[in-house]
Amino acid sequence: MGENFRAAIEEASLGVQSPWRILQPPTGTGKTQGTCVYAAMQAEFNRETEGTLRPVGMLIVTRLKEDADNIRDTINTLVGRGVAVVHHSGSYATPEQLHESDVVIITHTAFTNAKRDTKSLDWRSWDRLESWRGGRRLLTIIDEALANVVDESSATTENLAFVIGLIPAEVRSAWPEQVALLEQVHQVLQAYIDPDDLDCSMSMIWEEGCAPAAPDFMPLISAMNALPYDRIVYVRSSTKDRTRLAERVAETITAVQSCLEQFAYYAKSGKWHSINSAALAVPLDTPGPVVLDATARVNFLWDLFGERHERPVVPGHARDYSSVRLHVARGTGLGKNAMSERIRERLPRIKRALEEAIGSERSVFMCVHKDVEEVITRKSEGAKSWVEKLNFRECSVGHWGAVDGSNTWQDCDTAVILGLPYMPQTWATNMFCALQGAQNDKWLQSPEWKQFKNVRKEMEQRQMSVSVIQAINRICCRHVIDAEGNCPPADIFIVLPQDAMGEAVLDAIKADMPGIAVRQWDFELDAPKGKRPRESSHTRLIAYMEEQPAGTVSLTEIQHSLKLTSLKKLRETLNAADHPTTRVLADMGVKYVAGVGRGSKSFLMKVA
Repeated sequence: MGENFRAAIEEASLGVQSPWRILQPPTGTGKTQGTCVYAAMQAEFNRETEGTLRPVGMLIVTRLKEDADNIRDTINTLVGRGVAVVHHSGSYATPEQLHESDVVIITHTAFTNAKRDTKSLDWRSWDRLESWRGGRRLLTIIDEALANVVDESSATTENLAFVIGLIPAEVRSAWPEQVALLEQVHQVLQAYIDPDDLDCSMSMIWEEGCAPAAPDFMPLISAMNALPYDRIVYVRSSTKDRTRLAERVAETITAVQSCLEQFAYYAKSGKWHSINSAALAVPLDTPGPVVLDATARVNFLWDLFGERHERPVVPGHARDYSSVRLHVARGTGLGKNAMSERIRERLPRIKRALEEAIGSERSVFMCVHKDVEEVITRKSEGAKSWVEKLNFRECSVGHWGAVDGSNTWQDCDTAVILGLPYMPQTWATNMFCALQGAQNDKWLQSPEWKQFKNVRKEMEQRQMSVSVIQAINRICCRHVIDAEGNCPPADIFIVLPQDAMGEAVLDAIKADMPGIAVRQWDFELDAPKGKRPRESSHTRLIAYMEEQPAGTVSLTEIQHSLKLTSLKKLRETLNAADHPTTRVLADMGVKYVAGVGRGSKSFLMKVA
């Protein structure tokens, strides 16, 4: 780490835009502590060489605000004075502190927001972070894989119609150009929709620079924000509804503006038709960038960086997960919608399986979808939540999108992964286009890249693996307890799909957690479906004739009603007077009348 920090500093000091150095120190090997030690040493060296050497300023980017606070406190404790400050929504540094401090620590969100400000030609926030008393900061250390590196923009036909329908006459008159463009985008998007839903593949709407000229939509958004949406839509007063609908309107208009400023493509997901675009949300010209990403090997983001990155070799065999047991079951219906719909009927089976597998003294962390978390942690009046009813010493729950990098569950000895965070096709398309440039229709419909026949599928599998590995390593297996890199004993329970995605995730876990013991978990997420005895055509015929009034029914009509592929066997049965089916029909007053001669019809006749 030190060698790469130093190389990045030297290149930045010469004004060279160095490639992003992507290091993969495994979880628990001290990358954050090492960063703090290096920052403390650099701050001391700046003081010792003041007036003779150019001081080196550092910017450290970490995932959470609490992590930023801990890094600041660790550095200042090591140095024995205040050389590091944090700058985030919980504790903004003053301009003077940013100018004087050797080290500034910010969150991933602040880092990506800085790029958004420069896009709108507001350089002040980025300048305050990048510049200090020593000139330009020369080293940027990004701790953990960056989240939300791409700004995704999407507007559905439904949301566009909703917004357009709400625009009052006075707003239309005040901002006619903006309103006309919204309507034009809606019409363009509708032209891509196949009314029979037969061919709705992704298609490029326009390439970058080819969209209709886009005015500033902010005045329209401001005018729309003043509308009483709660009264207009629901005819009632509700601050919550008004705020929610105002956000929906603003997000839709903002998405249209982004699509007009960039490339745009059409996509269909489920029943929703949308216009989409994307842009990189990180400043690529960051001085001396070094990324510490424990999942760098599997993270496809860095593949897409291409020549803008390099991956120095990191010493291997730093960790040993032999004391960790991975219990793998297979199942279906693991996505957000299926898990949310079926979770209540699955809960008794999950409870029984976990309590049979581990003892009551265990501390359990469960990673689930957000909607599932709400169900299993909800308390009814006078009763415990489902999680509180589990027979364990402790059970905590987190949801996808809010667990990466968190230390909340680091003392748990068991992880349960229920449900997987599948990504939509638009996610992979947006990520690829933001880093590799907008693609054409051929790529959108058949996404080949380098050795990958379907790079979108590869990206989705890799992202799934990154998410699962991050979730697993929230518990005690992240801690190193000896010089061989071992960790405390731990159990991980996961349900994977029986397909290529499941195999890719399992392979990634084994590669990133060397020595982990994989075991089959004899668990069925859903109850076995009882096999109903196959209902024969004879049984259906008898039931059908029981419901018929007196009269005749042709065999052709019976064939269509019972969906029979052929009448040959049925005729053979009806011609055999001693056949059980024929006898039952006779008892019902049903007689078979065979047609005589070519073209004549056979029928069943039922008497009153």
